[in-house]
Amino acid sequence: MVEVSIYRGSNSESPRLYLGRLQGFALISETREVTVPAGPVIVRFEGVASGIEPASALVKGIGIDEKNQNANLLSQRGLLDHFTGQQVTIRRTNPFTGKIIEEQATIRSGSDRLLIQTDQGFEAVACTGLNQTLVFDRAPQNLSAKPTLSVRIPDQPGGTYTMTLTYLASNFDWRANYVAELNDEGTRADILGWLTMASSDSTSFFDARANAVAGEVYRENEDYENTLFSSGFRPVRYQCWPSESTGQFTEGLYQRRPFAISTAPSPTARRQESDLLEGPFDGGVILVTGSRIAQREDLGDLKLYRIPFPTTVAANSQKQVAFIQKQNVEGEIIYQLEIGRGDNFDRINRVFRATNKEENGLGEPLPSGQFAFFQQILGLRQLVGEDRMDDKAVGEEVELDLGLASNVIASIERGWWDEKNDRWEEFTLTVRNASPLPITFESEFLDDEDYEHKRFNQRMRKRDGRPLWRTEVPANGVVDLRYRAYEKEMSD
Repeated sequence: MVEVSIYRGSNSESPRLYLGRLQGFALISETREVTVPAGPVIVRFEGVASGIEPASALVKGIGIDEKNQNANLLSQRGLLDHFTGQQVTIRRTNPFTGKIIEEQATIRSGSDRLLIQTDQGFEAVACTGLNQTLVFDRAPQNLSAKPTLSVRIPDQPGGTYTMTLTYLASNFDWRANYVAELNDEGTRADILGWLTMASSDSTSFFDARANAVAGEVYRENEDYENTLFSSGFRPVRYQCWPSESTGQFTEGLYQRRPFAISTAPSPTARRQESDLLEGPFDGGVILVTGSRIAQREDLGDLKLYRIPFPTTVAANSQKQVAFIQKQNVEGEIIYQLEIGRGDNFDRINRVFRATNKEENGLGEPLPSGQFAFFQQILGLRQLVGEDRMDDKAVGEEVELDLGLASNVIASIERGWWDEKNDRWEEFTLTVRNASPLPITFESEFLDDEDYEHKRFNQRMRKRDGRPLWRTEVPANGVVDLRYRAYEKEMSD
């Protein structure tokens, strides 16, 4: 049995996950039945995560007095390092005729600039633009096919033990993504949240109990590249020299025919699964039921989302699992405008605002993530806005940006001013609603160290100590607000 709990990385503000730069980590726990002979023995745990942090490894069920990580892995870099100076076979495929040619070659240098020697001379392999592969006749005995952690058990009577190995590993991360479907009036929304879990590790964990942990966990800052390299899985990055090209081929062709190294021609079988669907796929609708939604649990100051069914955390992959499903969440679309000194303001912005309370249809801790809003417009489901949300606790206000308004405009006209000392000017704010529905409009007035807004001719509210005008603008209607901008008196 294996359990994988994934923690978010320090770059969780990024809406997307890139397998090459995952900044999170995982707490992995595996339970195995192990039969050992009497006396001191070495137990090898094969198939651990390649990003394992050996210092964090803890073994329960039996006493140990030493642990070691086997970083000599069967990988491209490991093969190149081992076979430098030795003969291998290079297999080339002509992209025009499909003819395969094999010849003997000696690896003269590995690492970032792979150089081989054939009867025709020296060649930078990755720079020809051809489809070519190095074939090795054997795998070195000192290279392990799987990441391995070995532990030394001191003198004991022997027998079968239930051992649990728990450790931290890099190369994991997760994000929250939300999809909201607005009703025609923009007063309610159906919200579905997805956990996007990613692993850039080389090890897959099949039929695992997978969890995502929300919240911040302080860890000592580590250099990402050093952590990756210490795992034994430093990538081989080929560079063409001296000008990144030794022939007339395009970058696109080079990318379509990547250099590869293999020890066996047979493909690796892969499991196929669907953690997103339950029931038939009907007309493009994804049916999500309660039994397929990750369950939230309190974990001290953190929140744990437990996937309620065995799943595979596959190597170098991403997957999504639903974790929040709320219907008819009460909210409103508000047209917002910020007014600074005099008549300086930007265009009107549209936001969706809701309060995270149970009586409004929410009442769930919401991990930070990307929101996408959709709405039926003229019979078509259209994207109306995207925005990122910070972590929101129960009871907090949620406000998400939907973009600039196109059917509501505002203008400001100058009116009277103080002729005696020129300390104030009067303005009129006019809001026009060209839509067939009434809208809620808010204007916030931003005072600064030199100017402040006063003498409004309508009732005002306060938000964060600033004057706020909130009003309803009728369908195809117009509303006005008069106010003054005062220059503050200078103090000695």
